[in-house]
Amino acid sequence: MSIELSGQNNKKHIWLVSELFYPETISTGYIMTEIAKSLSNDYKVSVICGPEFYEEKEEQNEIKTLPEIEINRIKSKGYNKNSLFFRAIGHFLITCKMLSLMTRKIPNNSEIFMVTNPVLLVLFASSVARRRNWKIKILVHDVFPENLVISGVLKSKTSYIYKMIKRIFDKAFEKMDTIIVLGRDMLKLFEKKVGNQKNITIIENWSDTENISARPIPESSIKKLLFAGNMGRLQGLEILLEALKKTKNEPYMFTFIGNGALENDITAFINKEKTKHIEKYGWIPREQQDEFMSDAAVGVVTLKENMYGLGVPSKFYNLLAAGKPIFYIGDVNSELYFVLKNHDIGWFAEAGNLEDISNTLIKIANTNTNELEMLSKNARFLAETHYNKELILRKFNKLYSNY
Repeated sequence: MSIELSGQNNKKHIWLVSELFYPETISTGYIMTEIAKSLSNDYKVSVICGPEFYEEKEEQNEIKTLPEIEINRIKSKGYNKNSLFFRAIGHFLITCKMLSLMTRKIPNNSEIFMVTNPVLLVLFASSVARRRNWKIKILVHDVFPENLVISGVLKSKTSYIYKMIKRIFDKAFEKMDTIIVLGRDMLKLFEKKVGNQKNITIIENWSDTENISARPIPESSIKKLLFAGNMGRLQGLEILLEALKKTKNEPYMFTFIGNGALENDITAFINKEKTKHIEKYGWIPREQQDEFMSDAAVGVVTLKENMYGLGVPSKFYNLLAAGKPIFYIGDVNSELYFVLKNHDIGWFAEAGNLEDISNTLIKIANTNTNELEMLSKNARFLAETHYNKELILRKFNKLYSNY
């Protein structure tokens, strides 16, 4: 679909490329849409994006909602994203269609802002960039092929296949004009991948303090803990479930909201253990997150062990906006580890450490409401001062201010 623009001939033209885009509101789609809207305040913005099939939603009018953005969307049927085989096939087909659209639509000498989704497009676009003199700034949400080992797709970092794929992806990232990472750990990882002489900059995710309100922590002897988001292979949910089983007699209730590759495993665990302190719901629209977060006393953010530098969960920032104390399970010295260390907003447990996770759950379950309220105020203050949406989006606009 293409939307005609007018009155923008004198503005710098930026092409934004993302598989997920409006009206998709799951993480990457929402983030890239908001970045596009912000860029359109200063520049002419055109978008190359994937089809609409990620969410069940009513028909929406793109022209009325995004009048200043030209949207060029490929056509494609959905595929089973929880099956590795069908996901790989679907991913490849979408990549080919998006690359074809890019080469047809984007002129030589253009400025491109893209995200690592679909990841194969990173390789193909980098190979075309030199020939077409494209200057590509890339926002890294997924680090390949390192995360393929963590997710179990590849068995070892010492294998020939892994080393070959890593060499190819590292070369692709080297060709990018600017690499945008989400945190300090990811910065260090990319300095090793492409060398610290490359233009690598940190721009964190933002907290949606406009649409998410901080409400008082519910007073109850039973603490409600909330995990909301992707239930994938990189979240380390298997060991979290074991910790929940081990602490089932403690005074807390744990709620899972979302979907993903492991959602059936979670349902099966709940049914098998016949536990009454764990509940699970499916995907809930972003527009309702203010409501479903309000009942929680603590927000839970998890990553699998050895995910150092490979990602920063965006859910963390909106939990801050909701004023939720955070229970973060991840690697020592990761980005969120430092945030929790430097700001009094919650608890940390090391990924893969069952005892540490279990003991922290017990500590949280027995934390009094006054302490939770203090942590809640700290979380909201951090969201407003460090991760304000306008502040973060301004950083993306400034990437092009010197050109």
